[in-house]
Amino acid sequence: MKMGMMENVLKISELISTDVRSRCNAGIIRSAIDGLEGEIILDFEGVTFVSRSFTDELCSIMEEKQNHIEIVNAMEEVKSMIDAVSSGRKQKRKRVKDDSEIKEFADIESLASFLATI
Repeated sequence: MKMGMMENVLKISELISTDVRSRCNAGIIRSAIDGLEGEIILDFEGVTFVSRSFTDELCSIMEEKQNHIEIVNAMEEVKSMIDAVSSGRKQKRKRVKDDSEIKEFADIESLASFLATI
């Protein structure tokens, strides 16, 4: 960090929880950092779990802030999820053509009969 720059530290365990599960929780971070200037530190001390959806939204926030956000004190499990989601976002998605057939059934009995055959 350069001298003279403002530093803003957000303790995630206090702001949200030690178990962070949803895009809505990333919205709390977005609101908390809105309008902040300088480096933003997200302190994950005490956070034991982050969901994939939360982490994906967090990555979007970090991209918007163009590397002015630093994550500190993250446990291995949290680091692993952040790394997995971050690297997954860098890879182009490959869509496999799906030629599956759509079946329609008149009632639950005909559906049950069909399911018994597979």
